[in-house]
Amino acid sequence: MRSYHLTGAPNARDLGGIRTADGREIRKGILIRSGMLQHLTDADCEVLRSVPLKTVVDFRTEREMQEMPDVRISGVQYIHCPILKEMSGITREETENVIPAFFRAAMDAGFEAEDRMTQMYIPLVEGDYSLNHYREFLDHVLCHEDGALLYHCTAGKDRVGVGTMLILTALGVDRDTILEDYLLTNIYCKSETDQTVKTAKKYSDAPSTEFAIRAFDSARERYMRTAWDSIDRRYGDVKTFMTERLDFGEEKQAALREKYLK
Repeated sequence: MRSYHLTGAPNARDLGGIRTADGREIRKGILIRSGMLQHLTDADCEVLRSVPLKTVVDFRTEREMQEMPDVRISGVQYIHCPILKEMSGITREETENVIPAFFRAAMDAGFEAEDRMTQMYIPLVEGDYSLNHYREFLDHVLCHEDGALLYHCTAGKDRVGVGTMLILTALGVDRDTILEDYLLTNIYCKSETDQTVKTAKKYSDAPSTEFAIRAFDSARERYMRTAWDSIDRRYGDVKTFMTERLDFGEEKQAALREKYLK
């Protein structure tokens, strides 16, 4: 398991150790995917300092950052690279309503939640705003030199999931392995999801609400395959998509492999 076992960021895990299709391996301690860092403990920060962590790239919206600010670690550079302009419906942004926005969204979506989550992946790989920022992110990863780079959104599965898929594809990792890494969120975040379901019962004990929360909080194969299907229809495969749409062609991909593989 590649988890850093952080109390305040249970979905933080190292890409190191993932193998490529040609048998190479991603170096450890240089690329970390994660959920938000708002709840890092002092012990968590010490773990990240020891890696050592040098750069954090935050995929969240400006509002998410303001309402759920990262715990800042001295000596770390923080870069804002928002993948979405704003979050609509499925969000943990606070509101003035009696029922928090996330639970209200779950109650509204009900048994349609999985369909809504599936559709959310399409603008991540088709929308100009998202793609412009994924392009920026890939360049940050390519140019990174010192210590570890950690990138995160809120849960560390959707915006981060697509970002990780792009990195792993460029490094030569096959889809089954990418999917395996993507689905690890369901292991690392299970206790948080169970607690969220328990909290939701204060507002609704309808089975449809629990279904929606688990759909919102889960990484599901259907979600990632929707992103792949969209890319494949338009470009044939992800590498061509990265070349033509993200300006991250074979030269940059080869440089990424040289830097991050052993």
